[in-house]
Order: sequence, then C-alpha cells, then structure tokens
Amino acid sequence: MKKIYLVFTATILFSCDLIPFHQGYKYNTGTISEIPVNLRDINSEFDDYNSTSPILGGTAPLCFSSNRNSSGGNFDIIYKSLDVVMHKSDGQFYVGETKSNSGGLDIVLASSNLLGALHKINTTSDELGPYLIPVGNGVRPIATGWEQFQNYIFLYAGNKLGNFDIQFTHNLNSSTYIDPVSIDFLNSAKDDLYPTITADSSYIYFCSNRDQNFDIFKANISSSGSFLDVLTNKAVREVTKDADLSSDYDDKCPFIFENMMVFASNRPGGFGGFDLYYSLFEKGKWSAPVNFGRKINTGADEYRPIVKSYRMEFTNNFMLFSSNRSGGKGGFDLYYVGIPRTQNNSRD
Repeated sequence: MKKIYLVFTATILFSCDLIPFHQGYKYNTGTISEIPVNLRDINSEFDDYNSTSPILGGTAPLCFSSNRNSSGGNFDIIYKSLDVVMHKSDGQFYVGETKSNSGGLDIVLASSNLLGALHKINTTSDELGPYLIPVGNGVRPIATGWEQFQNYIFLYAGNKLGNFDIQFTHNLNSSTYIDPVSIDFLNSAKDDLYPTITADSSYIYFCSNRDQNFDIFKANISSSGSFLDVLTNKAVREVTKDADLSSDYDDKCPFIFENMMVFASNRPGGFGGFDLYYSLFEKGKWSAPVNFGRKINTGADEYRPIVKSYRMEFTNNFMLFSSNRSGGKGGFDLYYVGIPRTQNNSRD
C-alpha cells in the first residue's frame, strides 16, 4: 500500500478588505471554495468516504471509512489528526496532518486514544458511517504526574453478523474503550446505518432498508437519564420513517448540523447516480429536500456529506463528502466545498 501524506493546498477565495492596523491582520475573513476540491493527499487509490469530525478548524480528529488497509477489500475506520487553518496575516490556507510545532499538539495527545477505539471497532467485516461525539475530558496517572485525555462516544455501523447494525463504544469510565455494544432499539433484521443526532439531542436519525429501499428513520431519545443510558437501555423505542425526507428511492447517509440535514439520494430529478440534498428544520418539521445543484453534484455518485462551521474565519459553511467522479485518485475520494449558511433553494 502506498504511503499517504495528509497535506494539500486548498482552493480558497479571500476577502482583501484591510482591517484596523492595530489588530495586525491583513485578511479578516475568507470564503471556502463553492466548487468542490479533492482532498488529494488524504485520499488513496481505494475508496475513502464516510467521514466524521466533532469540529473542523484548528486541530481536530477526523475519522473516515476506507478499504485502503485491505487493498480494496473490507472497510475499516481510519483516524487522523488534522490541522485546518487559515492564516489571517497572509491569507494562506493549510490542511494537513498536525505538525510537530503545531499549537494543537495537546489536542492530538488528548484524542490519540481514538486508536484504541478503532482497535475495538475494526474487524475483517465492514465498518461504515462513523459518528464521533466528544464528551468532556478525563485524566489518567502517568510517570510524571497526570495526563489529560478526551472522552468520546463513538457510533458506527458494522456488518459482522451479516447485516449492518448500529453500534457504539466509549471511554467515559477510563482511557480504555469498551467492547462495542449494539443499539438494539435502532436495529432490525435489515441494514441500519449512519446515525446522527439532532442539535437538541432529542432524536436520533439513521437510514435503513427495512422497508425494501433505503429510507430515513428517527427515534425519540428524550430521557431524564444520560445519553449513555439511552443507548444502553434495552427498552423498546418507537422508530418511525420520516415521510418528509424519504422517497420511493434510496435515501441514505443523513447528517444533521444545527437546523440542517444533508443526505444522499438517487431519487428522480438529480444529475445522475446519488446526489446530495439538504433540508431545513422549520416550524417543527423538515422542509422538502432540495438538490445542492450542479456545482456540487455530477453524473457520478456523491455520498456521505457532513457539515461544519468556521464561524470566525469563513463567511460560509464547510461540507465534506465523497464522490467517485472522474479526476480523482480512484474509487471514492473525499472532497470539500463551501455552502451558504442559509440555503436559497437554487439548483444553478
């Protein structure tokens, strides 16, 4: 397997407005490219997709599924530590593996225990749709005193038993992750994947083919107990299809950011294969899904979108997704693109 370097030069459009000299910056804000950019040095000649990250800006962990470890066979979840930085002094944008002189090395050390999570998660079967939830910090004794580490709840789906089931592991009680546990109230005899949680933590959404084609389902997880209690509780919870999001075709890979859901669908009216769509939660329901348009979608497949925000640095939001469009390194590659913070229902 070839060596992968996590460094690339991003395509960014910057504002040239000068700000007061006493602040010391030439560039106050930037705008993320509205044309998708291939994360070329992160991608491999195999399939790289299914990404998640609790934040994208500064230094942060990034987890994604890839079949690179098996040279095109089963999918594992990969972990990297990334710097995503715009330098306001000269307008340069850098994305790459965290450097030894980075100010984010404390985050790297605190999140390095995710390698232990992957040791528990990855098998000779497929693991897809990682969803990483940071839950505070813990400390552990070391020879020189105490070391801080990040606590995570790590959701994903695996097909070790023949169909995809949603599972999780966590390190809330120590620096060591527990063996994966099935979230029984979400799973069925069919494929259940891509869990994502609403901003107020009241619902968990996912996709399933339990009704033949893939649809988007939800379960109410409101509870007086902790989120971990909800996941481990064996009580049956009602799971319902969201009719506002689902179609008669395959609707997959939901991801919720604030009041926006993004997902992939091969419903009619797109540009070919799977396209990316968005919906806004307004007045207690999801709006009719809207195609992101020809700037983002192609005649190939666009898949597994996630959205994050650099509110202090950029005028628009950041969407990461995968596609097998031409011009990539082979198979599915990861791409990023800037999207408006408020969508305007345009397909242009």
